[in-house]
Amino acid sequence: MYHYLIVICLFVKIQWRLKMIKEKQPGINFENIILKDLSFTRKPEMLNKLELSIELDNNISFSEKKDKLTYELICSINDANDSFKINCTMVGIFSIISEEKNMDLTQFANNNAPALIFPYIREIIATTTLKAGIQSVLMPPLNIYALINKKNK
Repeated sequence: MYHYLIVICLFVKIQWRLKMIKEKQPGINFENIILKDLSFTRKPEMLNKLELSIELDNNISFSEKKDKLTYELICSINDANDSFKINCTMVGIFSIISEEKNMDLTQFANNNAPALIFPYIREIIATTTLKAGIQSVLMPPLNIYALINKKNK
């Protein structure tokens, strides 16, 4: 009997958490992610130690009805010794889910969209540099929000 009570309590707790999670959703759909541009150049001779500089930029556009967001995240990585350069542009397309309570799309664009797109850029850069025969560039976790806002000021 005691075991059944524990199982019922756990089930109720899980259901409550799922309800809480669903209620906290932004009401925005991640429709698509597109690799818009990828360019890579390298010199045949490479140094063992890479000194990288990372730059991020963005372009944001909304549909006329303000129900769709197109967010372009641009990442450029250069080696201080000019031994390689990679540029990657990913475009995320987001839309409001009409039957749900929605987060403001501008707020979503400023806070959430770049964080959702960045892992795709990170993976492409790591894979491309590895396939190019150099040490794989594993980008560290970054405060994308701060980097983009610093650039836009």
